Amino acid sequence: MNNSSSVLDANKSASRPELHSKPGIFTKILFFGLMLAGVIFTITNLNHDVVSTGTATSTWLPFLLLGVALLIALGFEFVNGFHDTANAVATVIYTHSLPANVAVVWSGFFNFLGVMASSGAVAFGIISLLPVELILQVGSAAGFAWCSRF
Repeated sequence: MNNSSSVLDANKSASRPELHSKPGIFTKILFFGLMLAGVIFTITNLNHDVVSTGTATSTWLPFLLLGVALLIALGFEFVNGFHDTANAVATVIYTHSLPANVAVVWSGFFNFLGVMASSGAVAFGIISLLPVELILQVGSAAGFAWCSRF
């Protein structure tokens, strides 16, 4: 009886993922490579968009503020992803339908795929709620005065 319980304990511990190990060098290179590719992609497209408008840039402050806003948004999405993933894969992990590592990676991949494949219908719907006068006069004081009434 004692021998069978030790075999059962050995099989049970072998099926659990090793969560205390640090990522390997390949994982680190892949992570930082993808981060660098994303930054280069963002800078290249932002530069292309600014050049195509024909606007002369006299200061880097708007780009710095845009970068800070993007970092804040990405930070929020990163933290929100913890909550989404926890809610989405809790049942799958609890029922042992998938190993924890596979379930989390699968959830992250499909969350990313959903963002990349989305049409932006929600964002356009929210923008359509704004009055046209506010959007057209955004650089003038009239746009801000209209907002202060509410």
